[in-house]
Amino acid sequence: MREKLNWFHVAVLVYMIEFDVTAFSLARVTAENIGTNGWFALVLTSMAASINIFLYWAVYRIGKGQSFFQIMESFVPRGPLVPAYLGLALFWVLLGSLIGKNFVIVSQMLSFQSTHPMYIYLLYCLLVYAMLVKDLYSIVKATTVFFLLSFWMNALIPYFFHEWQAIRLTSFIFQGAKHGHSLQGWAEVYMAFVGYELCLFLFPYSDRKTKLFRGVFLGHLLISAAYVATVLVTYGFFSFEQLKELQFPLINALEYLELPFLNRLENLVFMFFLFSNLVTTVLFCFASLSTLKHVFPRAKGKTLETVIVCLVFASGLLTKTVRESDEMLRALYFTEMAIAFGLPLLLIPMAYFANRKGRGIEA
Repeated sequence: MREKLNWFHVAVLVYMIEFDVTAFSLARVTAENIGTNGWFALVLTSMAASINIFLYWAVYRIGKGQSFFQIMESFVPRGPLVPAYLGLALFWVLLGSLIGKNFVIVSQMLSFQSTHPMYIYLLYCLLVYAMLVKDLYSIVKATTVFFLLSFWMNALIPYFFHEWQAIRLTSFIFQGAKHGHSLQGWAEVYMAFVGYELCLFLFPYSDRKTKLFRGVFLGHLLISAAYVATVLVTYGFFSFEQLKELQFPLINALEYLELPFLNRLENLVFMFFLFSNLVTTVLFCFASLSTLKHVFPRAKGKTLETVIVCLVFASGLLTKTVRESDEMLRALYFTEMAIAFGLPLLLIPMAYFANRKGRGIEA
């Protein structure tokens, strides 16, 4: 019998999935695309993400907790869906891979200049494999430990207050964006919240006691608050023009922190981001694994897990520089956002008509 998650586990998962390397550049992204007081844009995009999460809640309620595959196949025969399943599985592997590779490239640039990034990435892939071969409940327990190891970083915010000045926020709202306001610019800010849609694969691991979407909303609320606080601090720590020029404003801000018991705090904090990025990669790979197990139910042993991690490593060869990684990751994030909004809009009517068909048969 499958162990069921509880809402706290789900909240931790959602928080860790959404918390990745985009946090380093989030202040610059909001300054470039939204303008002055761009931190408030995170509140608006978080609300948009909450609406999307509500759509997944609707899928869960209307579908009565059925899995993504059960809902799809209640409406469309399994055969025509196989290519779509394979496409989604490969896409999620590629997305998880490039999220990890982006973190590795940045870490190599900042701390391991003499080490080839693929050596670091190989170690990263071994960690992904070590988690992916476990069941979801074991992954959640490891994620909870990682959450406790990384959540403390939010306690560093008060240390910035002695250099923080409200005047740097200015009295203007959403002025001075580099290329004006556009849907693409808002989408680039929204990218920080990508990941909550993986709650779709938690349906089989939940029941009424789980209170699944209480956890999803709480995890999203926690990471939203952390992002807003972080970006608000950097907006008051640097001038607006500085924010648009700094590649990683959060790391630059951490360089100014001086603690009596620790030097180079930014390097320590940066390494704790390994845990959240690792969880993000593993959960996207888990979504891919769940899909492939449905397509290939007779696969033996850890064959599918091994294939996925090999693909993760091979995908890491696609990018070599931060610019290449950012550009490709941005394109993948835009695609994932379309999938995140499109899937529930597709599944809600499918689940509704499947329920009506079932009631008609029973009658």
